[in-house]
Amino acid sequence: MAAAKAALAAQLDALMGKERDVPVDKRQNKKLTHEDEEVDKYWLCGLSPYILFRNTRSDLGVWDKITDDDAKASWDALPQEKKDEFGYEYDLMRFLEQLVTDLDKTIKRHQDKLEVDKKTRVINLSKETQAQVDALAKEINELQASAQKLGEEGDVDESMKAMAKVEELKTKKEGLENPTFPGKEKVMEVCDVCCNFMANTDSDVRRAEHLAGKQHQGWEQIRTKLKELKEMNDGAGPPPKRKGEAA
Repeated sequence: MAAAKAALAAQLDALMGKERDVPVDKRQNKKLTHEDEEVDKYWLCGLSPYILFRNTRSDLGVWDKITDDDAKASWDALPQEKKDEFGYEYDLMRFLEQLVTDLDKTIKRHQDKLEVDKKTRVINLSKETQAQVDALAKEINELQASAQKLGEEGDVDESMKAMAKVEELKTKKEGLENPTFPGKEKVMEVCDVCCNFMANTDSDVRRAEHLAGKQHQGWEQIRTKLKELKEMNDGAGPPPKRKGEAA
């Protein structure tokens, strides 16, 4: 309950300012700049993960920093050389690197588990269905042997007919072995951008919703922003804060 109240308070501060509960006649109405401690420095640099993922599965928790147009204007007015002195972009790059590294580890862990599950996956069939599968397997083996013998005897047409029947029976057998999705085994996969689970049987609409979702779009923005930051200064990235040169 306390955490929820703190989160709500932080959101109200971001929207209405820290003085939202102060009587109008007692408000200082201080004009903020990019250097003020309460300003969200990540947001100043173009992307705040705390704001981006608020109320999503990737929510990063309570964030007491605020967005402010005056602060953004003062930041945008700075030449890049002056921005470099503050190290805000460097801090954002390091933060995004950690977020992406942690997520990629989770993605890899899920992918490895799915691969193991795929190799060890067993479908428990009913006795009746298993009997049908066994009967089809026997018939397939007999037809394959017959087709080979017919081919050796020079009866090519009959051999091809037997092999066509083999393929037909194989399809039927696969359908019985995977009753939920006949002819197509359901395989889970992990999105390598946002770590959401998807299935190869998902509809095009479901996949489109996934790609347009806040979760996927958010992580795509983070990966794009991280790439952009790393490419600054001919690939050296933004520099850290220069001690003594900026508050």
